[in-house]
Amino acid sequence: MIRADTSRGHTQRAPASHTSVIVEAKKAIDRYVGIPLHWLLHATDALLSPFLTKPPVDEVRTVVLTKIWGIGNLVMILPYVQEIRRHYPRARLVFLTLERNRELLEGGELFEEVVTMRDHGLLAPVIDLFRAIRRLRRRRVDLFLDFEQFLRVSGLIGRLSGARQSIGFDTPGQHRARLYQARIPYDHERHMASVFGDVVRAAGVGMDRIPAPRVPRCSESRRQVLAELGNLPRPWVILHPGSGDNFPGRRWPSERFAAVARKLVQTHGATILLTGTRAESGLLATVADSLPSTSVVSCADRFSLRQLVELIDQSDLVISNDTGPVHLAAAVETPVVALYGPNTPRLYGPLGPDSRALYHRLPCSPCLTNLNAKSSRCRLPSCILAISVEEVLETCAELLRPRLSVPMERTP
Repeated sequence: MIRADTSRGHTQRAPASHTSVIVEAKKAIDRYVGIPLHWLLHATDALLSPFLTKPPVDEVRTVVLTKIWGIGNLVMILPYVQEIRRHYPRARLVFLTLERNRELLEGGELFEEVVTMRDHGLLAPVIDLFRAIRRLRRRRVDLFLDFEQFLRVSGLIGRLSGARQSIGFDTPGQHRARLYQARIPYDHERHMASVFGDVVRAAGVGMDRIPAPRVPRCSESRRQVLAELGNLPRPWVILHPGSGDNFPGRRWPSERFAAVARKLVQTHGATILLTGTRAESGLLATVADSLPSTSVVSCADRFSLRQLVELIDQSDLVISNDTGPVHLAAAVETPVVALYGPNTPRLYGPLGPDSRALYHRLPCSPCLTNLNAKSSRCRLPSCILAISVEEVLETCAELLRPRLSVPMERTP
């Protein structure tokens, strides 16, 4: 990744973070262990295929949905759940994902059960993998819907769970589709929310449109957020300068986030709320150190995932790199300025009514796709650097204007 040094007028290379190196190591394990296992189990299935039958709709009692990585992906999948439930009214719905995503899925009426796996380190995920398989085998899975685009581990879980019918993507170059009874050609030209719908339709659920993004809500979490921040001056503007664990080249320079924040404070009297993980605290500090202490609040690792949803809902604007908060903002209809470079908004842009995706498609972009397992060796992300501070400020002014014309009070 390149960090912009605006004071000296040049750029400098930044090494990949420790967490991104771990993520790439896990992808390598998934590839070099997963592909041979897929071939082995596929050969076994070829012998058993005459005895495998698709369960009738009225016999489906357990449906498992899985998406392991990606909060944004989950936000795009959740709107389909009610359609699945209507089609399989007698079924128990189970979701398999990472432990960090549990809170987004539990506590509502979406699923009867959430099965999770830890993702820190290398040993814990392996232990949880076998636990998840054992747990699903006890559930006697009838239908396994795999929304992963390139990981092989999800297909292996579906096969080893004993599912009677499994559906998943046949993604070119990823060698992951042999274990599915229904193989969905992955379409790299359509938005992922639409592509996820292909899996649901293959399960027999009829739909003719992409449902609006949604997330479960929590009034208690909203109360807790307002109890901590409710007295801060309006407008509230969230800045999210991080990008999660995968490929830090997606990050717009933190110095530019700081420049945008200073202008919003000067022009609109905004309160800047900085969100991110504990590992991204350095990025947040770069922004916070450039602002008056009375105008900025660091929320790094301060709120739970459910509270983050409510914080975004109560805010007036979100400015974020291409990562989870973009889609959370779209789901609660908070205006969002989303910054894209190595990835493309054509596939992953926010779908909310007041969402704006800024993207300068260079000849080399996008380089981060599901066809290459979301991995890139680029260390000169000119695509994300092509987005200027002025461009972001103009878009912020457009989205804030309607909110500045009315009293800045949100739902208590």
